[in-house]
Amino acid sequence: MIELELDDIAQGGDGVGRYEGRVIFASGGLPGERVRVQLHEPAALESSKAFLKGEVMEVLRAAPERVEPRLPGASHMPWQHIAYEAQVRFKERILAEQLGKLAGLTEAPLRPMLAAARPWHYRNSATLHVQDGRIGYYAAGSREVIDLVEDPLLLSAMNVALVGLQGLKNQEPRTKNQDATGSRFSVLGSRFSQVVLRASESHGYAIGALHGEGDLSGLAAAWRERVPSLAGVELPFSPPRTQKPPREEPATPTIPVRLHEEFGGVTFSLGAESFFQTNTVQAGRMLEVVRDGLALQPGQRLLDAYSGVGAFALPFAPGLAEVTAVEENPQAVADGEYTARLNEIGNVRFVVAPVERALAQLEGNFDAVILDPPRRGCHPEALAALVNMFPTRIAYISCHPGILARDLGPLLSSGYRLAWVQPVDMFPQTPHIEAVVLLER
Repeated sequence: MIELELDDIAQGGDGVGRYEGRVIFASGGLPGERVRVQLHEPAALESSKAFLKGEVMEVLRAAPERVEPRLPGASHMPWQHIAYEAQVRFKERILAEQLGKLAGLTEAPLRPMLAAARPWHYRNSATLHVQDGRIGYYAAGSREVIDLVEDPLLLSAMNVALVGLQGLKNQEPRTKNQDATGSRFSVLGSRFSQVVLRASESHGYAIGALHGEGDLSGLAAAWRERVPSLAGVELPFSPPRTQKPPREEPATPTIPVRLHEEFGGVTFSLGAESFFQTNTVQAGRMLEVVRDGLALQPGQRLLDAYSGVGAFALPFAPGLAEVTAVEENPQAVADGEYTARLNEIGNVRFVVAPVERALAQLEGNFDAVILDPPRRGCHPEALAALVNMFPTRIAYISCHPGILARDLGPLLSSGYRLAWVQPVDMFPQTPHIEAVVLLER
C-alpha cells in the first residue's frame, strides 16, 4: 500500500501519479486526488519496472469531479464515480494526447465531443452470465459473477426482463415433472449458463436468448409469462431427435426471434445476438456525422468495410449507384440482407469475407469508404488495398484512440489529409472513446 498524488488520467481510465520515480496507474483515481493505492503485484516496489499498477483503496482528498457511484463495485461501468461533464473532458484530453503521442498529430483538428443527452439507461444489449444462482457480469479480472438485480446502463425494457428472470430463481416448480428435471433455481445454477438481452429503443420492448444444457423451453415460457414486454426468447438449436417426440410441444419454439429497430430511416430486423451499435441514440448522431462528412452524391459508389448488419450501408443507399458492404460474420450479413429486403433496398451488395481478403478482389474504385473495424483496428493488408482504390473521402470510425493513431499512419502517408476528428460519447460511465475521423484525398 502506497500513498501518492494523482495528476493525470490515462487511456483506459486509470488515474496517474508518481512514486519514487516510477509511474503509478491507479484504477478508480482522479487527477487532483491524494489516495492510498494497493499495488497489484507482490513486492512490486522491489521490481525494476518503470511503471506499476494498482487500485485506489482510500481517497484521502477527493477531486471535485468525484460523485457517489450508483452501483458500487460494478466493473462494467468503471467511471461511474466521475461527474458526467468531467468524463467528457477527460475523454477529449485522452484522445488528443493519444493522437499527438502515437500519430504525431500535435494539433489534430479535434472537434468538441458530442456528449450523450442520456448518460444512463442507454445500452440496448447485454450478455449476462449465470453462476450458482447468480445472474450478472463477471467481476473485473475474474470469472466470478456478481449478482445483478438491475443495471442503470440498460434500457428500461431490459431491466424489466432482468428483474423478471431474477424473480424466477426462487420460484418452486409447480409439477412433479418439473421437479424431476430440477427446479428453476437448479436450472439457473447448473444447466443455464448465459442470457443475452436486447431491447428496441424505438418500440420499447425486449427479446432474449438463453444458453445452457438441456431443454430450456420451460424456463423461457415462464420468463415470458412473467414479463409481458418480453417479445420472444431464442433457445439453443437442438438437433432432430431419433425417437418419436413427445406429444406436448415446447412452450417457446426454438426458432430465431426478431427485434425491429428504427435507425437512419431504415427498419432493422435483428436477432437477439446480432451486433448493432450499443447506444442507438448516439449511433444516430454518429450516422449524421458520417453522412455530412462523406457528402455522398447521387450515382456514386460507397464501400462499407466491417459493415456488420449494414447500419451505415443501408441508410446511405438511397440515390447511390451501388453500396458494397463487407463483413465476415455470416449471421450479421444474413440480418443485413433480410433488412434490405424488408425495406426494399436493392442496391446494397453484401460480401461475406474478411475485409483484407475482400478488398483485394473487389473491382473498380469507390467514391467514398466507411471503415468501422473492431477494437483491434484494420488489417494492414486492408489499408494497403484501400489506398489503391483512390476513394475521395474515408470515414474511419474508431473505438480505441491508440489503434486509430496506428492506422492513420499508412493513410496519411499515402496522400490523405486529416480533415477533422469528431468524438462521440457512445459509452458514458466507461473510459471507452469512440471517434469519427474524416480523411480526404
